[in-house]
Formats: sequence, C-alpha cells, structure tokens
Amino acid sequence: MVVVDATITARTERLLIRPLTMEDAEDIVLMRSHPETMKHTPLLPSDDVEKSRAWIQGCFDRDNCWNFVVELLPSAPGASTTSPRVIGMIGAVRAPEVGYMLNHKYWGKGYATEALRGFIPLFFEHFAGGPQGRFEYAEAQTDPELVASQHVLEKVGFKLHELREKDFDNPILGLRDTLVYRLYRPGGEGRAASE
Repeated sequence: MVVVDATITARTERLLIRPLTMEDAEDIVLMRSHPETMKHTPLLPSDDVEKSRAWIQGCFDRDNCWNFVVELLPSAPGASTTSPRVIGMIGAVRAPEVGYMLNHKYWGKGYATEALRGFIPLFFEHFAGGPQGRFEYAEAQTDPELVASQHVLEKVGFKLHELREKDFDNPILGLRDTLVYRLYRPGGEGRAASE
C-alpha cells in the first residue's frame, strides 16, 4: 500500500502540491464528473463521490502509484473561499508514467505547467533508488488531439519520444493514437543511451 508521506510537498508561486488523501474525494469528483476533463482518460465521467473514494483507495493500493493534489494557494490571484480546495491532481500514475488533471474551471491559466514544474523534482528525488526503484526518465502520454497538454509537456522540458498507433481504447472516442513524451533525469546516464 502506498500512501505518500504527508511531509512531501512542493510549493510554487501560486500552488501547493501535496499528497492525495481520502478527504480530497469531494473535490476530485468535481473533476471526474466533467465530460471534457474525462474525455481522454480510460474512465467515463461520474458524479458519484463513492467512485472517487474507490479510485483514491485504488491509488493507495497500487505499488507504482504516487499521487498528489494541486491546491490553489490563498494568495494566488483568483483564489476564493468558495473555490474547491483542490483544483487538480498530479503524480506518477504508473511510474515512470506521470500525469495530471485540472478542474476545467482552471484551464488556460498556466497552472498545469506550474504544477508539473513543481512535481518533477519530487518525482526524480523519490525514484532515485531504494525500495521504490530508480527511473532515468519521467514519461507522459497524451492524445494527439490534446495540443494544450503537449505544450505543457514541452514547456517543462519533455520531448516527443514516440507515436504509438491505435494503442488506447478510449471509452468515448474509440481506438486512439498516443504521443509518448519523456523527460530525462538531470545529469542522468539514460539520455545518451536512448537517443
């Protein structure tokens, strides 16, 4: 069972990245219920908070899942007491694969780029050896249609690694191609060997 140590956090100018907890289910369901947010995921939209709790428990039960939430800091422009506490999720969903998702109300404001920049150092520090293993790169997968997501990855330093044709059976869109991006560990040996 993997429950991320509560002391592992990152803070950016506008965001706090902290471990996912069961108490986040009410805010997670706000993302998981929105059709556009879920369109390119393996899950159908759902407004059932119990399904969100089950999903969180599933994250805790998998050894290769290391998930965090993204909170808008109270001092950030646009923050209010009526906003959801959690505006997004980020993490190693199946390490070394990383991913993120934001509440649709917070799209287009640079939060995804900021969160990913804050998370990547945590990822490489955590997966630097020991019982959780070591990864020489972080990998992100996206649909060719998600140009904004590709721009986020590129701004953080990810490079297109490969195109996998018709490898993802999306429950809404059917069989889809996948763009695979990689970001190598700073100073890592894996970069030269794989390029």
